[in-house]
Amino acid sequence: MKKFISKNYKGIFLALAIVLLIVVLIITFNSKNPAKMIQNLDGSEDQAEVLDEASEIEDEGDNVILLDNEEVYSFQMTDSNNILLTFERDGEDWVYTDDPSIDINEDRIEKLLNYITDVRFVDIIANEDEDGNGDEYGLNQDSPVYIIKDANGYSTFISLGKTDEETGQIYFALNYDFSTVYVNSGKLAGVNKYAIEDLIQ
Repeated sequence: MKKFISKNYKGIFLALAIVLLIVVLIITFNSKNPAKMIQNLDGSEDQAEVLDEASEIEDEGDNVILLDNEEVYSFQMTDSNNILLTFERDGEDWVYTDDPSIDINEDRIEKLLNYITDVRFVDIIANEDEDGNGDEYGLNQDSPVYIIKDANGYSTFISLGKTDEETGQIYFALNYDFSTVYVNSGKLAGVNKYAIEDLIQ
């Protein structure tokens, strides 16, 4: 009788272990990937909400920039309409410097900052172009740029280049140094999808 009970417990334990493994695999493969979420955007009305959600998911790779959002004093961004926008912190609030009377969506600004204060790379390319330019990767002085300035006045410039259509990965450079090209998983491309309309109340 003891052997029968012992065999049944082993069988039940094995069945539970298999079920648990299947559940873990399903969760792992269904977990949200910010790069895929951004790559699959279709320009619908809820695009900004998808971008907000993707901004909160941890990206792949190693950090090249890691700041607390509260450390950012001001920032500039190129929006999806290719317009350079500037925002400054005024106490606890954000102000759009071109028109301070506009009521800013503070929550969305925090989501947007998630993209440019936690920037990661999955690969680095030493650009051996004779001129040291990044044209091959869509990086040059005219590339969309994102500038974050901390309270000490130190500015970091993030230039976005081409997106690899197959992988969704995006090339970027820091401080206009196109001799070193970083490759992001694709999450960083999300910052370029916000428009001014998404940032106001």
